[in-house]
Amino acid sequence: MRGEASRGARDVVPILLGAVPFGVLFGALAAEAGFGVLNTLLMSLIVYSGTMQIIGLNMIVTGTAWPLIAFASFIVNSRHVFYSAALNPHVRKLSLWWRLALSYGMTDQIYVLAERRYAAKDESPHRHWYMLSTSALLFAAWFVATYIGFQFGDVLKQFEDLGLDFALYATYIALAASSFADFRTVAAGLSAGLFAVTLVDIPYQGGLLIAIVVGVSVGLLGERLAATRASRSGGNNDG
Repeated sequence: MRGEASRGARDVVPILLGAVPFGVLFGALAAEAGFGVLNTLLMSLIVYSGTMQIIGLNMIVTGTAWPLIAFASFIVNSRHVFYSAALNPHVRKLSLWWRLALSYGMTDQIYVLAERRYAAKDESPHRHWYMLSTSALLFAAWFVATYIGFQFGDVLKQFEDLGLDFALYATYIALAASSFADFRTVAAGLSAGLFAVTLVDIPYQGGLLIAIVVGVSVGLLGERLAATRASRSGGNNDG
């Protein structure tokens, strides 16, 4: 267990380098909007989604009705349904409390780390400790960064042009690239990426949701075609 937790703490470090500036940015924006430190921290505690926090902040400040804010949150975070479906075979035997803890800390980056860890062939029975370690450290960093951004956002704006947030995207791309192991995953990734870029102007990241559905559909279709081809090949060999 200690080994998995230590491994998770090590692997999440590059992600922290990109997540911290993003958290600072949200805190600074909340301070400028007069949101209040308690509400700002509660948003990072309850919502815990960088993109949705910024979208939700803007909607609240402009007086948007709460049903629309809730709907926007549903659309932006609907991709977590697919994360849950993908990881369910690995965590279904864990207790309810474990699954609740892991689901709370699930983000895009943590999903990629978890998917890669569960894809490893060492068959460690304690890989959920890896997920817990990565998600706990990322959340702690995000929460602290939100507070720092709220309190010292004006001072930290001078570092905005350093591009530290690029580390987040570069790390995510590197992690995702390792998942493209065969034709099916490549086809799913390319189709999802194409739709995401083409539909980028749809409000509240609706294009991202469509891209995810398309990517999953292409992957399932490729898997079904491969299974059919293998079945026919086996039948021909038997004959």
